[in-house]
This record gives sequence, structure tokens and C-alpha cells, in this order.
Amino acid sequence: MILASPARHQGPGLRIVCMLRDTYPPFRPDVAVLLGQELPARGIFTDLLAARDPSRPDTGWTGGRVRAVCLPGPKWFVYLCLPLIDFPVLRWARHADLIQARDRIRAGLLGLFTARLYRKPFVYWMSFPIAEGHRIRAREIGQLNTNRMRKLAATMRASLATRVEDWVIQRADHLFVQSWAMRTALANKGIPANRMTVVPMGIDTGRFNQTAIQPLRDRALSGRKVLVYLGTTGRARATEFLLDLAHQLRTERPEVLLLLVGDCPNEDDRIWLRSEIANRDLKDHVHLTGWLSQADALRWAASAQIGLSPIPRGTLFDVSSPTKVGEYLAIGLPCVANDIPDQEFVLRQSGGGICVPMQLNAFKNAVIDLLEQPDKAATMGARGRRWILKHRSYERIADEVAQAYFRIAGAPKKTTISAQASSS
Repeated sequence: MILASPARHQGPGLRIVCMLRDTYPPFRPDVAVLLGQELPARGIFTDLLAARDPSRPDTGWTGGRVRAVCLPGPKWFVYLCLPLIDFPVLRWARHADLIQARDRIRAGLLGLFTARLYRKPFVYWMSFPIAEGHRIRAREIGQLNTNRMRKLAATMRASLATRVEDWVIQRADHLFVQSWAMRTALANKGIPANRMTVVPMGIDTGRFNQTAIQPLRDRALSGRKVLVYLGTTGRARATEFLLDLAHQLRTERPEVLLLLVGDCPNEDDRIWLRSEIANRDLKDHVHLTGWLSQADALRWAASAQIGLSPIPRGTLFDVSSPTKVGEYLAIGLPCVANDIPDQEFVLRQSGGGICVPMQLNAFKNAVIDLLEQPDKAATMGARGRRWILKHRSYERIADEVAQAYFRIAGAPKKTTISAQASSS
């Protein structure tokens, strides 16, 4: 095991020890930007315990200390060994004000024990319903795989995750949740509303500087009307719906190109997606980039006319706060999205796009409407950008999260520091 170089950030304020599900260095903006940049400016520092991703350079962590461990071997081995990374929490907790687990169900058990041992608050950050994801994955494996041992393992994993997750969130001192819909769902399980703080996905205004993102000039896009889908693809992500949409549009609007910026999270889905594109004869109407850096992904997206965000309704995604719509609007791109609660709220409040049911004809008509009325599309894009930067910037979100942390820790509320003031 190889340890990442620890980084220490000295300064007064609250200190959190966070057991992270994602690998280090963090790539999600609500970790990298919110915990790593905005909260330290408000007197809140986060020490991270995480697995190290050796394929990405260590850019440093200014939010606190880091212990990131490389775990070599196959995914199942890494998954089994992951709890070993967390044991330093027993030592680091002595000098911390809060103990936190982020989307780490098993780590939640250790976090709770440590918090009770040192009589400190325990916080569970639930950005995704992990147990529900395991249940859906178990059903997929059961339907698509004939390996009985793999089916049994997936079923047992889902069952255990559900039990442990329920046990942890019922006993956590506070929960940070992804959306108002998630807050409502957990309240229906008996979690008091005053023990939950909603933290939707936000926008890093520095990264989403519209003038700095230059559209990509690529031959695949030349002369085409481009519809972009930005993010993870796969059967659970309704990519089949997007392929059906491209198939319908190619008859009425043959110049339309579906741009998929991203890829599938597992090999089964990667094989499925490429075979579906070939079987539907969509190779001239769908362009798949594969995984890209965020900077490159945004250049591809900025080359499009419309952003798409169809997300299947159900217990897994209804409680989400999709990043896609916010990213489209932040670069001035109008979008067509379905009625996931958070997406519907953002589009209704911002006027940045069209929200329709997840039906092919509804999406097709909305896309054609925007393509045939470019002035309307441009107006929507401008409105959406203004709204998202005002209401979903991480500077604004960080003020609310900081107040919640000080309240949980029982510490005096500090004067929040805006990003502009801290840099002046």
C-alpha cells in the first residue's frame, strides 16, 4: 500500500474527519470545491480518508490532512479492503469537532462508534442512495447474468447495505442530503426534518467561466445540429431512451447528431452501448467520446445547440440533484429535461429550458421546437446561466453548509467569508 503525501492546513475553526467513498484526489465538485475550497474560507477544514487513484495526479488538498491509500488488485478485493483505510479516524478524531462518512455505509459504523467514543457529533453525507443502487444493480445482474454465485453475492450485498444504511442514518446526529425529494423520502422513514440539511449539486463559477470555454472544432460536429448528453451512460441511466430519440430524429432532422460525452461505469454496459449503436445503424448519428477531463468535456458540450437530461423516474433518481442541467445552464446551453423533481424546479425557476415527461414524442417535439427557434433557445440559455450562477454557485451553497456545521458542532457561528472577499 502506498500512502499519498499528507497535506496539513493549519488554522482556527472547525475540523472534520471525513471518510470518503470517492477516490483521492476528489473529482466531484461538492467535495473538491465545497469541502476543499469554499468551506476553509469559512473556517471549516476537512481531513480526508480515502482510497488513492494512482491514474490521476495528486493536485493537493488545501482543506486539511489527507491519508490516501493505493489498494492494488481487482475491484472486489479493493472493496473488501476499503474499511482498512478508515481506522486512522480513531486517532484523528481526538482533535476533530465532527466525524463524517460520505456515502460510506460500512464506514458509517466505524464513524458512529468513534463519535460516541469521543462524544462528538457524527454526520452522514448522503449524496446518493447507495443501498438503493445496490438493489437495482442486483436486479440487473439477476436478469442479465447466469452466474449463480454472482447473483447471490449481489443480492446479499444489497440486503446488507440496506440494513446497515438504515441503522446508520437513524442514529446519525445530522444528515446532509442531495435534494428536497431525498429529505422528504428520509422524513417518511422517521428521520426528523431538523436533522437534515439539503445540499444540491452546485456550480464552480471559476471553472464555468463562459468566455474561457472554447467550443471544440471537430470534424464529427461539422454541419450538424448537436444534442449533447454529458455524464455517465448505461442501461440504468436511460441511454436506450437517447438512442431511441436519435433514431426518431434522424428521419425528420437528419442533420441532428447525438453527442454522448462520457461513458458507462462497467464493462457490461460499455459493450452493450456500442453494440446498440451498431445494431440501430446510428454510427453516423451518435458520437461517443468516452471518458474525458471536465475541461475537455465542457468544450465538447459548448459545441452543442441543446443539452439533454432524461433521467428515469423511480426511487433511485427521483431523490437526486442532477449535475447535468446545472452544467448546461452554466455555459448558457438551453436544455430539454424530464420531470425529476430537482430538474423540474431548476427549469421552472430559471426558464433555462423545457421540462417534459420522459416520453419520446415529448422530447422530440421539444428538441425540434428549440432547433427551429434559435432566438428562443438563446434567450433560455442566457436566463438559465443567470439563475444558476445566482442560486446554485458553491459560494452561496457554502454559506448555508457552514452555518449547518457550526450548529451541529455547537460552536459559535463565524462570519461567513465570500470567495470574492477571501481573495481580495
